[in-house]
Amino acid sequence: MKRATNKGFTLVETMLVICLVGVMASMAAPPFFRYLASTKLATQADRMVADLQYARSLSVANSQILRFSVTTGGYQLTNPVTGLVIRDSNFCEGLGLDAARVADFYPWGMADPVVFTLSNQAGTKQITVMPTGLVEVN
Repeated sequence: MKRATNKGFTLVETMLVICLVGVMASMAAPPFFRYLASTKLATQADRMVADLQYARSLSVANSQILRFSVTTGGYQLTNPVTGLVIRDSNFCEGLGLDAARVADFYPWGMADPVVFTLSNQAGTKQITVMPTGLVEVN
């Protein structure tokens, strides 16, 4: 007579695997959330740089002064003469600037020199608009 063999895992083995997966997930969570925060910061800084470069290009192309106004919660690109809002953007939750600032871009390619400091829990990025109208990220 042959004996029947049971195939499968016991309850103890299953609970042990679930506990190990939980411990590993709890160890991986903080670095993952730091990574997400630093990625949000870098993405927002890149988007803001692109919009600053767009403001300079549009100002030169249309031969008009454009104003890049930044608040702690977002920024706007406007024509100060007509009041027309060209671009409007809000920062992601948890991101912000140290202070409200304004940079004007002129038709000859120059700009008001301004330093924007964008930050969140992952760190800070400084976006510098130089008098020549060029934009740098540090």
